[in-house]
Amino acid sequence: MGTEGWLDITGKVAFVTGSGHGIGAGIAEALAAAGAKVIVSDIREPVAAATAARLGVPNMPLDVSDREAVDATFDRVVREFGSLDIVVNNAGVYREYGGPVTKITDEMWRKLWSVNVDGVFYCSRAAARIMQAAGRGGRIINIASTQAVTPGVGVTYDGSKAAVVQITRALALELGKDGITVNAVAPGPTWVMDMPKPPITGQIPALTGEPLADTVANRIARMPLGRWGDPIEIGKACLFLASPMADFITGIYLPVDGGWLVL
Repeated sequence: MGTEGWLDITGKVAFVTGSGHGIGAGIAEALAAAGAKVIVSDIREPVAAATAARLGVPNMPLDVSDREAVDATFDRVVREFGSLDIVVNNAGVYREYGGPVTKITDEMWRKLWSVNVDGVFYCSRAAARIMQAAGRGGRIINIASTQAVTPGVGVTYDGSKAAVVQITRALALELGKDGITVNAVAPGPTWVMDMPKPPITGQIPALTGEPLADTVANRIARMPLGRWGDPIEIGKACLFLASPMADFITGIYLPVDGGWLVL
């Protein structure tokens, strides 16, 4: 048996949340390169439009924490593209909503969870309804984090990503009978800033002052592969899980982390 077509997702309609920049843009790029009809989506319309234009794909702005907007947008996808085959729940927030637990307000906690957890739930629920009705199965891929199992940047973010992993496992158990696979990809240190990647030294300016920044810096300094990841490398993992190569894989937590979790 030949291997031709094992990574081919030509014609599959793929919706990627939070794909205007960074990891989400890398995911959209990888899926589009394999033939999917990708829809870029982001709450920040200008960056989404720019990424969509670069990839030559459509763009639908979306706030994943808004249940009604999620349902309406997913219905629009089906109306305009005829199906919904792949959903990647990548949208997430952290920077303005983290820090020491004693300084996290109720509003910060609720805002982060409304995007990182509620957003995954709303989008997965909407996708499952559509995929079940179509009867052709489908793929749901959730972007978790290595922080789901190795806390590093604080209770808000780390807790939310652990929740994403368990949501993934529960949905995989429930939706398998419908031919819908549900998996999580866990990025390790991935460089998404608009500046050249620095060498791995353990210094992480973005985390300075966070409660566990020293722990994260120490682990990065000792990473086996000795470099930052690229968004496209997270995209390649999502492509694998969206492709025929992963037909018999569901409920997994796939680290793409340069060896972070072996430390």
